[in-house]
Amino acid sequence: MRGTDMILQIAGVLDDGALAALGEALGDPALWIDGRATASGRARDAKANQQTAPTEPAKAALSLIERAILAHAVFQSAAQPEALARLMLNRYGEGMEYGAHVDAPYIGGLRTDLSFTLFLSDPASYDGGALIIDSAGAEDAIKPPAGTLALYPSSFVHRVEKVTRGARLAAVGWVKSRLRSAEHRAMAFELERIGADLAAIDAPAALRDRLQNLRNNFLRAFGD
Repeated sequence: MRGTDMILQIAGVLDDGALAALGEALGDPALWIDGRATASGRARDAKANQQTAPTEPAKAALSLIERAILAHAVFQSAAQPEALARLMLNRYGEGMEYGAHVDAPYIGGLRTDLSFTLFLSDPASYDGGALIIDSAGAEDAIKPPAGTLALYPSSFVHRVEKVTRGARLAAVGWVKSRLRSAEHRAMAFELERIGADLAAIDAPAALRDRLQNLRNNFLRAFGD
């Protein structure tokens, strides 16, 4: 796990076996269509990539990915997900990119608090293609190992650099969180991490119960 208070990189969301299976399932060029269909406004003009058509192989891949994401303890702690607003697969071949844009505030009727990109391609297999996130005027370039998920507030301006060699596959999605405030999500995440640290050193059960009670009351106070 790597990241700032606002941008988190979660390694190992997908293992090597799952990545290999997805690479094989998504290797058919016929699966991919123009990605501009799911963008609107200025984002549509900035977008040049591909996404999967609603075929059975794509649906199976998305189902596998969704299960893996929602089963990951760090994702649960950091995002506090109430629901995924949408999950889709995209592909950037040579010459493709996605210019600077901000994600829509609502997708599928759900508020978008957090966005994520789950990288499916080995970074050595393509040039360019980094996810660039502008947070408080500073840019973070993210191009991690396959299986890593980058999680960040949907309010951040971001873009995908042009791919100049190879192809970059990823799953992208949006989260409605039980905690609307980024500050509250950061506090809840820290409480979860402290709990894990106490468990690792076999702290007294009474102390851990007090922390769990504090966490639960925090969620009651600030959760939607």
